[in-house]
Amino acid sequence: MLDVIGAGATATTTVDWHDIWQKSPEAAALEDELRHIYTEGRSRPVVQTEQRTEFATSWKHQAIALTQRNYQAYWRNPTYLMAKLLLNIVAGLLTGFTFFKAEDTLQGSQNKLFV
Repeated sequence: MLDVIGAGATATTTVDWHDIWQKSPEAAALEDELRHIYTEGRSRPVVQTEQRTEFATSWKHQAIALTQRNYQAYWRNPTYLMAKLLLNIVAGLLTGFTFFKAEDTLQGSQNKLFV
């Protein structure tokens, strides 16, 4: 097939396939069909739309749908969920016990505040 259209190893052809397509009855029929589609579309009245809000659904519906999708993702990946839970527990215990009996000085109060 590549040799016939001139794209084979020799990459030569004596036939202009674009010119053959332009002169074919199929191309003429396609042009007529496209012209008919364009004229039919232009003859129809313009569609008037009314945009009531910026979004397709309410904020509440979007929040519920996204929360449900997020919970499903967590449910399908329990390893990630357990790793996050363990990370939060360990980080909380580490920071909590680091400043468990901090002094009530200015520096100790700042440390407790920012932890």
